[in-house]
Amino acid sequence: MFENKIKITAPFWQQYINLIREEMLPFQWSVLNDEADIKIEKERDADHIPAEKSHAIENFKIAAGISKGKHYGMVFQDSDVYKWLEAVAYALHQHQDNALQKIADGVIDLLAKAQQSDGYLNTYFTIEAPERRYKRLYQSHELYCAGHFIEAAVGYYSVTKNQKILDIACKLADHIDDVFGSEDGKIHGYDGHEEIELALLRLFELTKNDKYKKLANFFLYERGKNPNFFKEQQKTDPSTKPVIEGMESFKPEYYQNHKPILEQETAEGHAVRVMYMCTGMAMLARLNNDEKMFEACKRLWKNIVTKRMYITGGIGSTVIGEAFTADYDLPNDTMYCETCASIGLIFFANNMLKLDVDSQYADIMEKALYNTVIDGMALDGKHFFYVNPLEVVPQLSHKDPGKSHVKTVRPAWFGCACCPPNLARLLSSLDEYMYTVKDDVIYS
Repeated sequence: MFENKIKITAPFWQQYINLIREEMLPFQWSVLNDEADIKIEKERDADHIPAEKSHAIENFKIAAGISKGKHYGMVFQDSDVYKWLEAVAYALHQHQDNALQKIADGVIDLLAKAQQSDGYLNTYFTIEAPERRYKRLYQSHELYCAGHFIEAAVGYYSVTKNQKILDIACKLADHIDDVFGSEDGKIHGYDGHEEIELALLRLFELTKNDKYKKLANFFLYERGKNPNFFKEQQKTDPSTKPVIEGMESFKPEYYQNHKPILEQETAEGHAVRVMYMCTGMAMLARLNNDEKMFEACKRLWKNIVTKRMYITGGIGSTVIGEAFTADYDLPNDTMYCETCASIGLIFFANNMLKLDVDSQYADIMEKALYNTVIDGMALDGKHFFYVNPLEVVPQLSHKDPGKSHVKTVRPAWFGCACCPPNLARLLSSLDEYMYTVKDDVIYS
């Protein structure tokens, strides 16, 4: 991992690489520390979206016992820090920056202090509701956040050889393995938002510890065996209070657990979740030489790119649940096309290329990259689209509740800020997407 010596010299992409290191990462660091003088906007009109500040770093300080206070932000706010940290790793791979690395090393020290003695790492549940750990998996994003940290740890260790971050990640992964699995006494389930699966496979590739691949295999193959799992599992929660408002009515399809993944033929539900699930599936198919999993990947890929994707490479056609709907339902004026979803499509395509050297995967990867990924960021590196609009009537964006997500200009930050640091980690790692090696052949 990160053994390549690729240097991107094309002026078009070099400007983005430099922009991330020089402008985007420092700006995002200031936002995460509540120091940026900006207006934070809700990605759509919804009372439950917190949009006063990020508070992400402060949440970790409170969880670590360094500060006192309440958790602020979405339940998955930790992942903003993790994706920023992963982006730093790739930026350091491109260009050594001692000042930036010192800041990142300080974040790692903070994370070590926030991690619980059993390996658990999550600021919301540590601060606000330790008794609710793993009790409301369809909303909690606990394994989602864990996955983003593990991905950051793999990236950062690969570049800097910082042992502390790898130790934190392995301790966290070992804890998850103690809690989840097919054995008696463990939770026979999974997170509502896929991410831990592909993260564990990346950790396996780095450490060669087969336990992590086995756990990823469990999460993927367990999904959908019991479509009622989330409803049944929620009964263990001592509180009836949602951790994310508005998700109670979503059906199993939203979480991709309506049927086992090998039986799923169409992309259903939340678009980013689908992409992360498919990425994990493609990774597992390659690592296990799993032909049935590969066939399932190809079915979902074909459905997405031939029937449920915009000409721009955007995916997710409704604001309700940020989700896929039905074949050929691709409205221009109410589309969603979340930046993170297209980033996930690139992850999926890249891993399909590693399985099957077919130009269609590279073509879609390029389509999404040029049209809905870099489109999601302004050229100052400090303004972003969460939703990438295809048709905008400004007065309707302001007056029609069904179009409040269709922004007329890029905001500086969001109450749900998953997209900006996701952009940073993808664009700073572009060298990893420029070629594919299959047997003794390099494809570019």
